[in-house]
Amino acid sequence: KQQGGLWTSPVDSKWGWKEWNEMSQFEDCDERNSFTVCLKEDAKILVIDSLDDLKNAPLTDGYIEKVLDFELIAQSYDAIWLTEKGQHETHLSYPINLHGWDCETVLILNPDCCTAVS
Repeated sequence: KQQGGLWTSPVDSKWGWKEWNEMSQFEDCDERNSFTVCLKEDAKILVIDSLDDLKNAPLTDGYIEKVLDFELIAQSYDAIWLTEKGQHETHLSYPINLHGWDCETVLILNPDCCTAVS
């Protein structure tokens, strides 16, 4: 899992960071410890909505299996959006998976693609 970038979830997600935290009793998510980020309309987003999308994304060799090539992705995209459907299809897929991406996620790789933070 990428260590850089800004890890976010869509506000209207049915299985986002807030819902995962509530289910896992990991963190308390409320208005006082959260913020909103808006992406520019022309932001380039790599959408992973299925296992096929993951298989067609830029990949590199990991320790045991293929993993996302974040450096190559960042050259062409501002963010990666793993949809709820994509998360379900890729969480434990083999030989490529996004284990550890526990909810719908938008990983912002380029902060210049953001227009507002509140």
